[in-house]
Amino acid sequence: MKYNLDHITIKLEKEGNGLRLTTDMENWLIPHQTIEETRQITEKNYGIVKDHFKSKTRQIISAIDLENVCFNIVLYYFQMYNHWRTMYKRETKRDLTFIQKDFEHPSTSSQIVEYFKKIYPDNYADKCEVMLGMTPEQFKEYAISKEQFDNR
Repeated sequence: MKYNLDHITIKLEKEGNGLRLTTDMENWLIPHQTIEETRQITEKNYGIVKDHFKSKTRQIISAIDLENVCFNIVLYYFQMYNHWRTMYKRETKRDLTFIQKDFEHPSTSSQIVEYFKKIYPDNYADKCEVMLGMTPEQFKEYAISKEQFDNR
């Protein structure tokens, strides 16, 4: 099955006890998942995440970058929430809708930074500052702190 979220074409195929989700930039194996639920949840969560960030982009973030970084965030949390379903008995019926408080989670910031660092290795900071609502000084402190944490 194929469907589009803005310019992103998503292909879903059954694989083993789950499915394979592929795009031009992504290739994810998502266990214990159906095509229909994956489509519904990724569409819903993409709308939530994109709506949250679209007002923060100013003229610095292109529409395509906004779409890609939002979809990366959606996939990260979808995979994590879905994993919880199989890992914890009390989570077996978990709703996979994006949780608003996860906008403030460090993993969301990491997804943003990783995306822009990969696409714009020489000038990613200004894009991250805009998406994260940080000043250059705040982002510099954030980057130093994150690097120190990552290198423990």
